[in-house]
Amino acid sequence: MEESNIITEEVKEERDPEIDEAESKKFQWTKDKIVLAIIFSIIILASIALLIVIIVDKEFLFLTIRDWFIAPIIGIHVAWQVLLFLALMVLQSLFAPIPSELILLSGGMIFGWVWGTVIGVAGSMVSSVITFYLSKRGGRAIIDATGEKIGILKRSILVFDIWIKRWGLWAILVGRAVPVIMFDPISYAAGLAKVKDWQYFLATFIGSIPRSIFYVFLGQQLLAGNPIEYILGLTPAEVDDVAGKFNTYFFIIFGILVFMFILSNVIYYLLKRKQAKEASELPETKEDNNTEEETISQEDLKEPIKEDTS
Repeated sequence: MEESNIITEEVKEERDPEIDEAESKKFQWTKDKIVLAIIFSIIILASIALLIVIIVDKEFLFLTIRDWFIAPIIGIHVAWQVLLFLALMVLQSLFAPIPSELILLSGGMIFGWVWGTVIGVAGSMVSSVITFYLSKRGGRAIIDATGEKIGILKRSILVFDIWIKRWGLWAILVGRAVPVIMFDPISYAAGLAKVKDWQYFLATFIGSIPRSIFYVFLGQQLLAGNPIEYILGLTPAEVDDVAGKFNTYFFIIFGILVFMFILSNVIYYLLKRKQAKEASELPETKEDNNTEEETISQEDLKEPIKEDTS
């Protein structure tokens, strides 16, 4: 019986402490957390509204990027171009449905291969700092305070916490370097999870380099050798064609985000199921083994002791 209790304690120790600790942790609001949580909530609601518009209006995404991101930059001094591009990267990061990937693509059109990559990495770093700390201060407060009321989101964050703990810098690096994984949700998720600042910034910088190169390449491909002014003079038929390509990129990236969100919840349930199974079955197995050993020993004792005649 004592051995069974010891095994039960061992099983509890093997369980993922992040899940148990996060589920039982009490939360207290502070003034700063309330303000940041309100800002974070407004951003989420605005992002959902933008996502609905993008789905309904086929040309909205491309025309928004062309008229509000590309057109204002063309024709002004290069220093103002860079500053405006960085500002637009920050603005975009606060409204997730307009992916930073499409802004990087636009940067490739405007600045070319080399400077498009350099400015793309710089813009990624600036926007990632803002979204990371905003999410870390305000977003985590919402998750901790609401608990099971938004359990599906909390489960994803708990799994991300475990992933970060096990893989550290490499977890963020993979999320940054793979082009089809959305940049901004990783920033928000890293802020919600327990990611060390230095790991986040180092992995973001390294991962942003191949990411920027990839989308600069796509931007150059869309221009097909034409100058950037070509985008401003498209015919309705050409707008429809280019808008279709933009939407294809967007829905591929967004679809992978949804898949990762669902997968994280599946992983959570598998972890919980494994914990429950280990806690319930291992002690019973040990008890069965002890019973079997005791039975064998008692039967052996019943047999007459044979003297060694050799």
